[in-house]
Amino acid sequence: MNLETENQPSTSRSALLTTDSNSHAVERRTTVATYLLALLLGLAVTSYMFPRRVIFSTDIRVHPPYGMDAAMNVMGQRYFTKDSWRWPPLLVKTLGTPEGTNVGFTDGIPLIELVVKLFRHFLPPDFHSLYLWLAICWVAQPMAAVFALRSAGERRLLPNLAVALIAVSMPTLLFRFVHVALCSHFFILIALGLYFRITRSARFGTVIGADALMLAALLVNPYIMYMVIAVLAAAPLSLLIRHDRAWISVAAGILGGVAITGMVALALGYGHAIPLSGYGHFSMNLLSPLYPTHSFSGELMDATGGQYEGFQYLGVGLILLLLVADFCLSLPERLTLLRRHGGLVVACAVLTLLALSTKMYAGHRLLLDLPNPSWLLELRSTGRLFWPVAYTLVIIGAVIVCRKLSPRWAAAVLLVFASLQYVESMPMRREVRKIFKSRARYTVDTVQLRSLLATHSKLTVWPKFGCGADTSTPEFQQLFLLASEVAIPVNMSYVGRFTRMPDCNFSEFPTTVGATDLWVFVPPWTPAMVASVVDWRSICRQSGALVVCAQDLRNRTDLPLPTVPLLRLGETVFTAANGAGDQWLLGGWYEPETWGIWSDGPVAHLLVSLSEATDKPLIFTARAQALGVRPSTSQRITVSANGQLVATWDVKEGPAADYTAPIPPRSTSAQPILIEFHVEHPISPSEQGLGADNREIGFGLSAFRFAEQGHK
Repeated sequence: MNLETENQPSTSRSALLTTDSNSHAVERRTTVATYLLALLLGLAVTSYMFPRRVIFSTDIRVHPPYGMDAAMNVMGQRYFTKDSWRWPPLLVKTLGTPEGTNVGFTDGIPLIELVVKLFRHFLPPDFHSLYLWLAICWVAQPMAAVFALRSAGERRLLPNLAVALIAVSMPTLLFRFVHVALCSHFFILIALGLYFRITRSARFGTVIGADALMLAALLVNPYIMYMVIAVLAAAPLSLLIRHDRAWISVAAGILGGVAITGMVALALGYGHAIPLSGYGHFSMNLLSPLYPTHSFSGELMDATGGQYEGFQYLGVGLILLLLVADFCLSLPERLTLLRRHGGLVVACAVLTLLALSTKMYAGHRLLLDLPNPSWLLELRSTGRLFWPVAYTLVIIGAVIVCRKLSPRWAAAVLLVFASLQYVESMPMRREVRKIFKSRARYTVDTVQLRSLLATHSKLTVWPKFGCGADTSTPEFQQLFLLASEVAIPVNMSYVGRFTRMPDCNFSEFPTTVGATDLWVFVPPWTPAMVASVVDWRSICRQSGALVVCAQDLRNRTDLPLPTVPLLRLGETVFTAANGAGDQWLLGGWYEPETWGIWSDGPVAHLLVSLSEATDKPLIFTARAQALGVRPSTSQRITVSANGQLVATWDVKEGPAADYTAPIPPRSTSAQPILIEFHVEHPISPSEQGLGADNREIGFGLSAFRFAEQGHK
């Protein structure tokens, strides 16, 4: 079976010119009508789900974007738009100062962000293109589906409209609306269309178009780029399997496009990303394509807690279409189809295996658990990679039905299945519409924060992203949205990939807030963070879930003081996950565990404010344990109090024991006590053959207390 075979016109010599002229005219009218109706379908669905005020961001000062990813995308684009042009072109120096941030790592869409920056002087100051791109995705989706099906050889009007309707009703597309860049599925459909065109007629211009698509996909999202390259790379492989000598020139052209895309990626500042954990966790469940989920609130097939990234339900219409197409084919036709498009079959097989990952689940049953190759760690969320397979099934299933059934039956079957797909996806569409029509207002005090952000020259946010900040809280997201309105230089950024791990230690103790500096502590801020600020009782105030510190807030009585509990002398506090001691820990600690907490790296800090005013010397007692660098079974810890060396401990392995250090009298009774631990040789348990834990551990702290000398 030839997937690209078309009905041939009559070859009668006397009627050839007339027939060609008429058929070309009909073809042109059909082409225009098909794309026009697909465009109208995309516009209708887009206008149903997304209000104009959302698309053109006219309500952004009142209604923040929905979800963490969207808020951080808007933040990144605004900082990028308001910053000067730099090299690399995507670098933003005011975001994550002083090094800056590559806006490509903020999960935005550089393709449209570069355009917006070019025309920034003609756009409103609060404009962002995030939801404009979302609208473009939905308008382009049915048109790209038409392009793919027509490129595969089926050019009749009704089958194309049916496939366009299926394409805008894919549950996977609806599910991804919170991550706008990942809604660019139309790139995958265009890549499929180019694949069919190249394998039918390997024209130079089509290959150049394929190379341009790779480059554009890079500027949308790396995952979309990987999918596009996988589909296009299947073209020369299919030609090779057919023994078509054109595979050589096509392979050269595709490889040239991949090379150019790679060079552009390096020039734009991509690369050198630090692999993060997640491979095998954010995978696709083997049952996900068939497991029905009709709304966002439905139960997903998720065995790892991260397989929402592999949400792949195909939809009842597509599943029925594939069953009919499978029934229509004989065994010889199946083999012919596999041989003719062997490259695409191989690409789909590889993408499916990557989506399932080396830890393969069917439901909650683990079927396969293999070691993770290091070269795959960069592909954290491989569950997404099944998307090209799903769209390949749409196009091939439609073509088979159109070739094996009569025109009327084919059109009827496709329209019925497309209608079922559309109706089944309606609950998801209604939920998207409801979300965008009823977005909540800002929960932070926008008047106060906008005033502070506009009158200061530097913003310091703590804890930073990657250092314990809860990015899912509305206050975190909204703070950065408001900061992006004036693009105030800020010490951190939200990124999808780190090029260097963030420094999670305070730069100085105590912390001095300059005259034009603004400090904001975000959830889950701790009393120790606030107490580290010089004269915090005068210059720090609580604003909802945030604590803001600035010199011009000094002695403001209209805002409450931050809630900072005080530690009683003689009270023992525990640092375990359910204890209260971790609120006094500053930088240099991992997450609390059931027994206590491990220090992170060579330096860790603890800071407390005492409830009793005393100028007497104190005793600090820590219940601690350690891992020694073999052959040693202890870890040397140097302890300082408010900058003075007070003790050196040899903390032993095994059960926790008490270690003490004298604390000199403080200059004032209100002065907090800063304890600094310097670890001589932090170690990784995995390097010592003590398991798979690769953290750089200093020592473990399970409890501590302060008491007057002579008191227990």
